[in-house]
Amino acid sequence: MSISESDLNSLAEKVATLLLENNLTISTAESCTGGWVGKEFTGIPGSSKWYGTGFITYSNQAKHNLLNVSKDSLINHGAVSKIVVEEMAERARKISRSNISISISGIAGPTGGTKDKPVGTVCFAYADEKVTKSFEKLFSGDRDDVRRSSVKFILEEIINNLNSLH
Repeated sequence: MSISESDLNSLAEKVATLLLENNLTISTAESCTGGWVGKEFTGIPGSSKWYGTGFITYSNQAKHNLLNVSKDSLINHGAVSKIVVEEMAERARKISRSNISISISGIAGPTGGTKDKPVGTVCFAYADEKVTKSFEKLFSGDRDDVRRSSVKFILEEIINNLNSLH
């Protein structure tokens, strides 16, 4: 089942509506998706009311330098780990002073996978003032499929979390 651009646009629009209804802001810290979530957000007119900061931290050095992700976490757990994405989301939220932040780090392929973390492994985190939650998913398909599935997953997760505020 292919995820279309209009599917992603529709999910981003739902995020925008919920953020506006709740008077909240969001920031992003993306690695394997290379700013794709930010692209979906900024494609919506007026998004500057609720989206102001997006970090693309593709390398470990960028994760450390821009988001202050612990070198120990990167060395001991790897960039594709729940610990690292939690740090990415928490730091992005604090630096940007947003109410909510999400992060994504994964192995989109076609190379880079290992036995423990095969191609398609993606870690996500969602952080707000009260909680930080992380997830690990394994997606199939080519590089674009993995990235597109990652964007869809995190947009749906944001929607689920915002819907629980009501």
